[in-house]
Amino acid sequence: MRNNASRSGYAPRHGDKQEVPGASCCGLSVIRSRVARLAIAGVAVLTVIILAMTAKTYASQRVTLSGDATVQAQNEKASKSKCEAKQALSTVGLQAGLSMADFNDIPASDAIQAFSLVGGKAPACSNVQLAALEDAVAKAEELGEVGFVFYDLTSGEGVAYHSNLEIYGASSYKAPYALYICESLVETGQVSLDDPLGTYGSSSMGWQTVRDLIEAAVVNSDNDSYIALRSAFDQDGYEDWVASLDIDDAPLDVMSDFPTYCPCSSAKLWHEMSEYLNGDTETSQWLSGLLAATTRSFIRDGIADNQVLVRNKGGWICEDGYYSTCDAGLIDADDHAYVMSIMASMPWSDQSGALVSQIASALYDMRAVLS
Repeated sequence: MRNNASRSGYAPRHGDKQEVPGASCCGLSVIRSRVARLAIAGVAVLTVIILAMTAKTYASQRVTLSGDATVQAQNEKASKSKCEAKQALSTVGLQAGLSMADFNDIPASDAIQAFSLVGGKAPACSNVQLAALEDAVAKAEELGEVGFVFYDLTSGEGVAYHSNLEIYGASSYKAPYALYICESLVETGQVSLDDPLGTYGSSSMGWQTVRDLIEAAVVNSDNDSYIALRSAFDQDGYEDWVASLDIDDAPLDVMSDFPTYCPCSSAKLWHEMSEYLNGDTETSQWLSGLLAATTRSFIRDGIADNQVLVRNKGGWICEDGYYSTCDAGLIDADDHAYVMSIMASMPWSDQSGALVSQIASALYDMRAVLS
């Protein structure tokens, strides 16, 4: 059952102004209301002349990110991401042979099940590997429902559990939305990363560039930035874009900017992310660097290997009936690329984060049988 926050009333936040590791809860979410939209429109009308004169100034500004995640660090991470991605085995051949409809064949069983997206025999996981994964899932299910999809982008083989289970995704959707903007609007010339946008929220109002807002939303999981992006670009082709990916559980919703969707849909989104990042454009490599520099990743914590490139976006919340601990992303390791999505309705806590990391670790240990 969908659990959407109302835009017209109180709604939980999916992170404070900046979600950083160590926070005990993801906080409250400011869901944009029609009043806020009208306020932005009014500000835009009154300041259009000033904006035209100062756009270059705003375009040169950057959001100051918390901790060590500065813009310089992000750019360095992007360069590293680009180099490591080139070392990974190319997945273009396989991806070109898969349609989004093929992902609907991922098993949705209530038992952990291996699968092949290319029609071959499903891989055989060892009893030891299955036992470790089952143990991790059982511990997590003491706190909430769990679903996941993990597969090798090269072989098309993977492991799934409750892949159609719809979970409130919280901030995990900020990365797919950034993909929509970059792939559909920036690359086509409809939008520039240096375009200024009006922002509003509990702690910020003013003008920032699209680049600044995406950086803050992806790296630090900033809600005000994400909501400003949705307010600006939801009507510029988002519904057509998400429909083209054969995803029906993340439509535009006037009641919430944070979809309730399933691991299978998440896997489709990150498959599309992989194809886009492999395109090696300036914008795609910039986005790659942001995903590699996220301040929180349960997947990265579970793998715990600095030699493995993890590009992800997590989501977490524990307020007023909104419970979620999720993470999804791309993993480059051992000359292979993988998609992993873990979604759980566990209320966010340090314990729930550790449990998702344990599931990620158990899944990652199965990678050899998926090759």
